[in-house]
Amino acid sequence: MKKLLIPLLLASLILAACSGSAQSAPQVITMDTSNMKFLPATIEVKAGQTVKMTMRNSDSVDHDFSIMEFPMSKVSSNFDPVAGHAMGGSGGTAKEPELHIAVAMGKSGTLEFTPTKVGTYEFFCTVAGHKEAGMKGTMVVK
Repeated sequence: MKKLLIPLLLASLILAACSGSAQSAPQVITMDTSNMKFLPATIEVKAGQTVKMTMRNSDSVDHDFSIMEFPMSKVSSNFDPVAGHAMGGSGGTAKEPELHIAVAMGKSGTLEFTPTKVGTYEFFCTVAGHKEAGMKGTMVVK
């Protein structure tokens, strides 16, 4: 009986360790921009879990996704630069957003980040007039 108990305990420890690594997989979010709106307009993510967000711009104008102040431990992005898209002072902002991706019309880009603080954060498009036209939303970090 004792000979069987030790291997069973080891197997349960290994399974527990493996199931923990599955939780560390990134949360995948796809955001679409269309008709001066973000779809979805509300995003829920988990503090400490990496988020991989793809933004698809199916509109006929350039858009971006910006959060001015956002506590995070890492960020990386993969998108083509958008001509004429300068951040300093655009869209009524006095400083550059901490979390940002710009996507030209008909293109897509990817942003990967790990939020570190629970809270509710407003995101919006900094292109002049877009936020005022309703291009904004909320990211909830739980």
